[in-house]
Amino acid sequence: MTKLGSDYEVVTPTDGQHGVELSYGNWTGIIGMIYRGEADIGIGNLGVWDNRYRTVDFSYPYSTAGLHFCLLKSSNRVELFSFYRLFDFYTWMFLLGSLFLTAIVIFMISKDRGNFPSIILYLFGSFLSQALILHKQIRKWKIIFLSWSVFTFIMSAAYSGALLSFLTLPSEGKTVETFRELSEAVAKDSHRLYALRGALHVPFLKSSLDEHLKFLGNMIEKNNWFFSPDEMTHNPLKKKDSPDNKTRIDVVLGPEYIFKLLYNVGDFKSKVFISIDKPISGTIAIAFRKGFCCSSEVNKILTRIVNAGIYEKLLKEESLRYWFSLTSEERREMQTAVDRSLSMHDLAGAFALLSVGLLISFLVFLIEVVTLYI
Repeated sequence: MTKLGSDYEVVTPTDGQHGVELSYGNWTGIIGMIYRGEADIGIGNLGVWDNRYRTVDFSYPYSTAGLHFCLLKSSNRVELFSFYRLFDFYTWMFLLGSLFLTAIVIFMISKDRGNFPSIILYLFGSFLSQALILHKQIRKWKIIFLSWSVFTFIMSAAYSGALLSFLTLPSEGKTVETFRELSEAVAKDSHRLYALRGALHVPFLKSSLDEHLKFLGNMIEKNNWFFSPDEMTHNPLKKKDSPDNKTRIDVVLGPEYIFKLLYNVGDFKSKVFISIDKPISGTIAIAFRKGFCCSSEVNKILTRIVNAGIYEKLLKEESLRYWFSLTSEERREMQTAVDRSLSMHDLAGAFALLSVGLLISFLVFLIEVVTLYI
């Protein structure tokens, strides 16, 4: 406004909202102040929507924004028998099929001189780097023996490397990535979705034709999962209290640019997930009172700022400024402590498998003893 040679006064809406249309035709927040003539210009990353456009004028769009969500990525976790998941189902079936197929071929070559269960046992032992003891008849078929040895060496080395990597740094837990997955997580009461009070996000979700989006909007309104603009610009992912003391993952709904402004810097990049899925997108502009005299001059200056890349530069500088303004305690709130030492829980699956094997062996031993005296 100084560039335009005009005096100005900064006023803010008492309700702290961007602007939502009320049932009786009035508006809240910034749009409401402009509509009632209490302000001439509205600045606050206002989305250009049909109902707003009928109420106020807008400038040249200076950015685009879609409706996204962000949340802290799930921490590393190890589940029982998770070492089986280092290979997928089809790989395990391929290994099992190769084992039986090779055993059948060797059994046929040995011409009934070998015992089929013994052949299976020796072939399986070769995966564990054990000696492959077979009938001397196999010497005539060295290509089979050599192929199997190379195959078991490669698969054993691949699994050993993956297992060591997994034990050193377990894979991350599943993080919801789409709005449909988010609705399922909210329905299971494992996640809470927060939205900015006074924005059009919740009304859009409630009026959506997609049931999962409508469900999310109703859940936000039902549970009063709202926060203020100040909370939105000061780490909205900060841990919130739960009335029933149940641990839930907090998810924040909003435009992508604010998430990148807050979390696309420093260590936050690897800690926060920003969704790619967006059910709606639109433009952001400055709002004017109908008939405002200086709208063309503002548009001219705004166009120069956007075309010169100054707006993007300011966002990056503000992101760094926000990162440096955080205290060490505030940064630790976004971090999950990871214990790199192995525990009994990490190896629980292996010990459980060993226990089952020993139990089966003991039962077989008892059966043999009982059978001997019958």
